[in-house]
Amino acid sequence: MTNTPSTGLAILLGARTDSTIIRRQTQRCLRLLGIDDLLDYEVHIANNASWLHLSANDRLKALCPNFDTAPIQAFLSGRQPDRESQMIAEIILAMALSPQTMSFKTTREFKSALRMRRNAVDVASRTELSFDTSSITRPQAYWVYTKENGFLLRQGVSLAEGLERALCPDVSGYTYAFSCQRASEYLMLYAVVCELAKVNKAGLLAVEEQWRKRALTGDDFLFRFLEERGSRESPMPMRYYIPGDRIWFKNPDDHSSDIEGYEGSWVIYLGGGKFCNLWDRHQPYMLEEKCLEIYYWSQSVEVNSAGIAWMNEAVVKEQVKEALSNPAIMNPILEKMMVFRDPTGVYADGGCIDLSRDSFSSVYT
Repeated sequence: MTNTPSTGLAILLGARTDSTIIRRQTQRCLRLLGIDDLLDYEVHIANNASWLHLSANDRLKALCPNFDTAPIQAFLSGRQPDRESQMIAEIILAMALSPQTMSFKTTREFKSALRMRRNAVDVASRTELSFDTSSITRPQAYWVYTKENGFLLRQGVSLAEGLERALCPDVSGYTYAFSCQRASEYLMLYAVVCELAKVNKAGLLAVEEQWRKRALTGDDFLFRFLEERGSRESPMPMRYYIPGDRIWFKNPDDHSSDIEGYEGSWVIYLGGGKFCNLWDRHQPYMLEEKCLEIYYWSQSVEVNSAGIAWMNEAVVKEQVKEALSNPAIMNPILEKMMVFRDPTGVYADGGCIDLSRDSFSSVYT
């Protein structure tokens, strides 16, 4: 998008746009969400194109110092009793606070992004899995495992239903074994396919057919469905998160990161300063808890009788609990861990905080 502002949220509009009408409609929508007094909004026109720009005003910046989006949810709870509207409002405010412009090519693309983020938060808050790096399981009515292509979707079943039943024990009555990376892909994919079912049926059929032939994982998944915001040259602020973001926390300890499953942690940001806990949905993480947990991985490696290193999770939990109750223990650890991570494969002076956030690509391309 040409000549867009450098921060906040920008939505491309039609070439012929009545700016007065757009501003009036925007004000009405923001007022219904209870956030019109937290944002500046204007219609910009240049090069025969126009876009709506929403940005944080001084009041929102004061609520979120240093781009810390955690306080937004509590602030909104007194303004917006409806949970779904509150989540949409939190997403919009966090986008408007963005240090790098979040651009959308159409209004419908923007609305789809909001729904996908809302759906990702919903399913992530309901997800609970079994952590077992030596075993992987899925609901057999929906998935069949092949050594060559991983878990494939069975013929004649819904991908959305298969993903939800694999992730959510409130639907399946069972917890399935996952790695955190694969779980994060299922979570984001669920939000994508739910939106495709709503706005792009051909796209949905193509994705379902893909998963009947070969599951996209790792970089293949990232490049197909997600976009990375932030880089080593221009990192995202450490406390800046939008509900529905996928985030990687790196284990900066060379030794404990060699244990399978402890290289780091993939999570979804739920809003209100909380990140999903894939292993206990009733205990989401705050940022400090996640940093402490990863730090104590380095302190909790044991070796069994066969000479194989393993992680004593009971020790990790006890140490995290103790640190949270004692600032003299906690603060030095956080100073070490709340540092941008080193590049992949490097274990030097970096912490566990990633420089980027994963968000959804357009479902219309």
